[in-house]
Amino acid sequence: MIRKYLFYILLIIIYLLFLAKDTLFGLIPDPKFTVCNKDSYYEQVYNELLESLNIDLPQYNITYSKVITRDIYNFFDKITITKPKNINYQKGSLVVNNQGLIGIINKTKKNSSEVILLTNNKTSLSVKINNSYGILSAKDSKLYVKNIKSNQKINIGDKIYTSGLTNTPENIYIGEVKNIILDNLELEYILEVSSPVDFYNLKYVGVLS
Repeated sequence: MIRKYLFYILLIIIYLLFLAKDTLFGLIPDPKFTVCNKDSYYEQVYNELLESLNIDLPQYNITYSKVITRDIYNFFDKITITKPKNINYQKGSLVVNNQGLIGIINKTKKNSSEVILLTNNKTSLSVKINNSYGILSAKDSKLYVKNIKSNQKINIGDKIYTSGLTNTPENIYIGEVKNIILDNLELEYILEVSSPVDFYNLKYVGVLS
């Protein structure tokens, strides 16, 4: 009889241990598991903010915003950023970070704004390279400049800026010439553009006004 009771007690203990296994294992430190340190997280965010604030455009007023949403199916087309309540972002305003031009404000709501990225296939922006002017466009997330006559002096490594010929501000850095291609008629250049912007990792941006 005693053995029978002991057997039942042992079964109950085993059952209770089974129910509490997750809690018990959670108390055992796992060397493969790294706990997120709250201080290091805030330090990283702080450093990212400092870096994003390092935009050298003293001639413009800059309002800083955070990227809040991004469509994973149209990753290089657009982003949504925060908008302060007391500031009205205008359609067509340029959006930059400390690396260069990112995109253009497309539409705004009460607390957010949609930004069309330069890597969007619908991009069409007037730019200048030295004394030449062309149109920046995108295809398959790559940037190109077209409409530049082949008799213009263009070299690999030349800097590319907004032209200021339209309503957009001038002299905003876009990138540099990566490759020079002649069109089929050999009348115009097609310039492949190398942008310094990391379009994969956009977190904080500045809106020019």
